[in-house]
Amino acid sequence: MTAWPPVELPASQLRRVRAAANGADYRVSVWLPEGPPPAAGFPAIFVLDAGALFATFVEAIRRGSRRVDATGVAPMAVIGIGHDADELFANRLRRRDYTWGPPAHEAQPDAGPVGGGTAFLSFLADELAPALRQELPLDGACQTLFGHSLAGQFVLQALAARPDAFRTWAAISPSIWWDPAGLTARLATTLPPTRTPNVFMAVGEWEGAVPPWQRTHPGHDLLVARRAQRDMVGHAQALAQDMAAWLGPDRAAFRIFEDEDHASVVMVGCQRTLRFATARNQAM
Repeated sequence: MTAWPPVELPASQLRRVRAAANGADYRVSVWLPEGPPPAAGFPAIFVLDAGALFATFVEAIRRGSRRVDATGVAPMAVIGIGHDADELFANRLRRRDYTWGPPAHEAQPDAGPVGGGTAFLSFLADELAPALRQELPLDGACQTLFGHSLAGQFVLQALAARPDAFRTWAAISPSIWWDPAGLTARLATTLPPTRTPNVFMAVGEWEGAVPPWQRTHPGHDLLVARRAQRDMVGHAQALAQDMAAWLGPDRAAFRIFEDEDHASVVMVGCQRTLRFATARNQAM
């Protein structure tokens, strides 16, 4: 049988980058829209867990930006940041980079360190983004950071630490349970004086319970207990109310997507994030 050529994502490239901030290696994927860039450069969305989500965002923008009037999605560059591992989600490395310390109410995971969020944020904001802007036509005033699950928790912690690092922040199904009181306290200190970031948060309807399609699976009672403890929907709702008070309703948006679970909501969240980022970029 004749070997078929591998499928490639058009106009994309992959690099391995070593971060000075923590000495770790990352896989950085870059895609630029077709055609000439705007005078200020392309808006850009920085996507965490690129091994799972880079191509998802590229295809969403390629489709959506063909009809901006119908989709609300304008052309923007995609910068994917992935760990230097072949797993779809490198969970040990995610816990190292996406957290600011151990979980507040659960035992620390056995595998690998935690608490490297400050260094990873420095890599994104002080090393990677400036280097890419020097090389590529990117608009530094229109940058969005996207994360799902533990990466969504990182987005919110990064927002609290450096609210000017990105213009728009998108946290889908954020793992607020990791440190709910600490995160809220840090955001409460940082955001009210700034009132400049744009924040989009979302969760799936079934993240607070077990979706119907999982209720017959063995061990679902353990999942019910864990979800009750972590209270994904309740934590997100409470923080979203605070966000609206700190930033104003025009800059803070929150959605609960019907009939979606923790894993499935990311696809809807991707599209809505792109629409939200487009609207905020155009409002400048």
